[in-house]
Amino acid sequence: VEFDEFDGGDGQMGVAGDGNKGLEKIGSDVTPSLAKSKMMSAKNAWGTSTGYADKLMAENPNMDVARAQQLENWHNQQEVRNSAKQMKEMTETFDEVNYQEEENWRTLAKFGVERNQDFDMDEAFGAVEVGDDIEGVIEISSRVNQISAHEFQLKNEYMGFADFRASFTPDTPAEWTVEPTEGSLTSREATNFILKFRPSNPGTSEGYLVVETEDFKKTWKLIGSTG
Repeated sequence: VEFDEFDGGDGQMGVAGDGNKGLEKIGSDVTPSLAKSKMMSAKNAWGTSTGYADKLMAENPNMDVARAQQLENWHNQQEVRNSAKQMKEMTETFDEVNYQEEENWRTLAKFGVERNQDFDMDEAFGAVEVGDDIEGVIEISSRVNQISAHEFQLKNEYMGFADFRASFTPDTPAEWTVEPTEGSLTSREATNFILKFRPSNPGTSEGYLVVETEDFKKTWKLIGSTG
């Protein structure tokens, strides 16, 4: 490079220049540009700016840029934390209301199937035996130690109320349960039964569910599997 072509270092890539191109001039306006550059670096290092850091620096010009961004990040974290806290409180309140509604429903459902008479059903109905007619076959599949359920409804076939017993034949495995086990059937509104199957071992489980009153008996064949 000839000395008369050297531009004093303001050219780009060491080529000749006219002294006005290439590097920016250093003058009185360098401070705002430098501060802006530092702020961008701070934002990249500490997080995304929401304008809170700019507000802090405007109120306190002597505050360090990185410190302002740290305070902004902390402020944002508090906002997120408070929002999460409010959401948690709303969820807990919602769950509590749902629990209360479920308990009210259970109480109402229990009231709907309360027995009308107090007598020994086992003595009145005798041992649980399969009826003459099979209403149908209920098949339930579930994984080992997990519960699967089947719901069905039943009305009293005659006028008024009739106390009932819902039970299983003695040879039915204990993997089967039903709710409710006793109560009162009406001719107007159906009573909801929930049959549950929880297998303890792989394979097939069979049995019979019998719902009976003094006037009728209904039997369902049960087949449970872990397939």
